[in-house]
Amino acid sequence: MANGKRQKPPGVGCSALCVGVLVAVVVIIVLLCISLIVVYENEGQVVAKVDLYDVELPAEQTVWFEANLAELRNAFRVVDENKKRAKNVVLFIALDSAAASPGDPRPVWESFPHLALLRPTTSDGAGASVSFNPTAMFCGIEPRHRHTVGFDSAVSPSDDCNEPPNSTHRAASILQWAQAVGRLTGVVTNGELVQPTPAALYAHTPNSSWLYVGPDEQQCPDVRTQLLYGETGRALNVIAGTLPCPEEFCREAFESAWEGERLDADTSYKLATELKELLDPALDEREYALGLFERQTLAQPNAFHDLTVGALHVLDRPEGFVLVAIADPSVPIGAAEVDAAVKATLRKLSTVLDDSLIVVVRSDAREGDAAFATVHATGPMSHLLHRVHDQTFLAHFISYAARIGRFRDADLTNFILQMV
Repeated sequence: MANGKRQKPPGVGCSALCVGVLVAVVVIIVLLCISLIVVYENEGQVVAKVDLYDVELPAEQTVWFEANLAELRNAFRVVDENKKRAKNVVLFIALDSAAASPGDPRPVWESFPHLALLRPTTSDGAGASVSFNPTAMFCGIEPRHRHTVGFDSAVSPSDDCNEPPNSTHRAASILQWAQAVGRLTGVVTNGELVQPTPAALYAHTPNSSWLYVGPDEQQCPDVRTQLLYGETGRALNVIAGTLPCPEEFCREAFESAWEGERLDADTSYKLATELKELLDPALDEREYALGLFERQTLAQPNAFHDLTVGALHVLDRPEGFVLVAIADPSVPIGAAEVDAAVKATLRKLSTVLDDSLIVVVRSDAREGDAAFATVHATGPMSHLLHRVHDQTFLAHFISYAARIGRFRDADLTNFILQMV
């Protein structure tokens, strides 16, 4: 206490130093953690590098390690979600068809960033087979019976037309939704245009066997009549496939009536009599196109490709479009042929891919009728495909992505979007 000064207790200076060192160590650790986070996560993209041990392997093993190393690199590339409105939609349907051949290269759709499974559902009561239903996929509602087309579950199959189905139970399809907002529409198939799968896009019938003849043309028109004169059918910009009518000159009569409709409306059109005509670039100047071909013509290699390319020539316009391309299960076709059509689509739309949703729905015929279907997608809103979905989800997914149907934009918004 000499000179009135208090002496420091022994060890106090050391404790302060220790506290300072401890704080510094904590700060350094925090900074290291932050730096590690920055290194490992840069705006959602993993950029960390992992050492790869150099191991001598036989060539037969090296090829697989190198291929899968490339797959891992791709997996680390986080794809930004495209949340734009899908101005264009191309939907490929290849159910129970398009089997891959040994040695075929991987199809382009396997490189699409988003993938999901579609689950089929059982109809017609207990014990019925499980399969995909076109009304469910294209209209987004599950019908009760597989023998009805374009109707909801309130409508049962009918062998006569004594009680015509109530029109309120008609199910609107993705093509009808698209037409309602001014989009161009088309359906192409290497099979029969009036079979249930394409028919669900434009027709409504309580009996799927009424392809060319119905019991009452006014109350219950057949599918062919609805393709020609129905609200959705007559508005289709592109129709291509086969129409093997039972009566003579049926195809010629259909072509003549369709051409008359186009002339009455004073619209430009192309009536293709040979498949190669669909590859004519002059189709870009046509508003409508019809191609009815023989079965053997559509069974030829590249036929599915030509149908798709021809449709895109007509549909690729500023107002946008929805195209459905169907690979008929009854027509022998390899996965490579569907792959060629998808690749041609990507090339044709290369300048507008950011606004174009490309979807491929496929199942393998070898797996039986209860198999799930894979859905591969790229483009606007494709990230919404992310797990196992009911088959009805397909229509609602496309509706949301393209802003059609119940998700349609206001009329003024649609008008402005078509101008930009």
